[in-house]
Amino acid sequence: MVGATWTDETALARVADELSLEVIAEVLDGGSSARVYRARRSDGSEVAVKVLVEQPGVVDGHDLSSFQGKLTQIERIRAHAPALAARYTPVLDSLDGDGWAAHTTLWYDSVDAAACLRDGAGEDRDGVGTFFGQFMAILAGLFVDGYGAGSSPTPAGHLLTVNVGRFLRRFGMLERALPAELVARDELVVNGVPCRSPRALLAQIVAGDGPQVGHMAPPRLMFCAHGDANTRNLLVGAPVDGAVDFQIIDPRGSCDPWDPVYDLAKILFSLSVWDPALRLGFTVQAGRRRGPGSYDVGFRRSTYDGYRAAIHGFLPFLDDHPGIAALLGGDEHWRDRLLLTHDMHVLAEAPCRLSDPKPKFDCLGEPSSPQQLSIGHYLLGTLLVNDLVQQLSTTGTIDADRHLGLLTGDLPVG
Repeated sequence: MVGATWTDETALARVADELSLEVIAEVLDGGSSARVYRARRSDGSEVAVKVLVEQPGVVDGHDLSSFQGKLTQIERIRAHAPALAARYTPVLDSLDGDGWAAHTTLWYDSVDAAACLRDGAGEDRDGVGTFFGQFMAILAGLFVDGYGAGSSPTPAGHLLTVNVGRFLRRFGMLERALPAELVARDELVVNGVPCRSPRALLAQIVAGDGPQVGHMAPPRLMFCAHGDANTRNLLVGAPVDGAVDFQIIDPRGSCDPWDPVYDLAKILFSLSVWDPALRLGFTVQAGRRRGPGSYDVGFRRSTYDGYRAAIHGFLPFLDDHPGIAALLGGDEHWRDRLLLTHDMHVLAEAPCRLSDPKPKFDCLGEPSSPQQLSIGHYLLGTLLVNDLVQQLSTTGTIDADRHLGLLTGDLPVG
């Protein structure tokens, strides 16, 4: 295809031809901009095929460079953290062309790590006991064996640049794609709560004019074991000899030292907003005041009871995990940093949703557009960051149950 423009379909056809694959079906249960397919090789074995065609204007992490960097990161994990590497789904083939790349991995019969919270497990009706049993194994494999494989000093300004600044760097995408009456307003009312624009609040924090967060910075960074550990990148298979079997996919695509709390916050974010949004969809309505800048936002259907319970049990579980206590020893502000990072994940996901044009259908088959998903994340992130700033300004710390209760309480639903 010299001189031609690649599409997802033509790149997939090229991969299938070169590797003699029979494409079975597209896998839509994902959150990245890559297209994922289940395919069969000529020997009868099945693989997952991931294809990414370069597109202009996507956020960092959804770009072609990050996609190709995943393979480099996995190789580094194999060299420096072999116990963790055994948990990564092996990459079989890697191909690339002018503006596209693809790779294949063995097909792993599995469910995402949060599936038990939706479906329950035997007498464990809400699945919480099962979830934390699985999570115990994931913490040992990904965090203790992975992040614990190395450490280095934290650069000055890391927290503000990486955790807070990420949303500010991506804000231009929201300005270009979302209604001006939403993103250009300095004041909003979200679910009845008066809020300031998150851009204004975060810009103040970065400038040093808001509540101080520098003390929350990690005292050290660690080996980059993943970097995007949402629950759909943590796959749980059938038990092996009674033990939890899990595999890991789709790391961040970076080998830079990283903060394990960033990934712990990503798991919490998966349960609180990201995964429910994709499975249930958002509803956004003019707020109770019916005035400009007033919105009610929630999920189309009530979220899963198991998710609610796991959200509030998340920090206490980490507190009681001996491996996490050892990993984060001397990091006295990790709980507040986890909540801050969780809120930044919610906000930063708003532009991410605009970078993923794949069809998204909720559990009843109703579609969600990238704009709908983006607006929902933006509004809930606005609500969260305002509460976070208010708590830090008055007490200097964050009440986790009160803060997360903004998401697990009676969110308006359609």
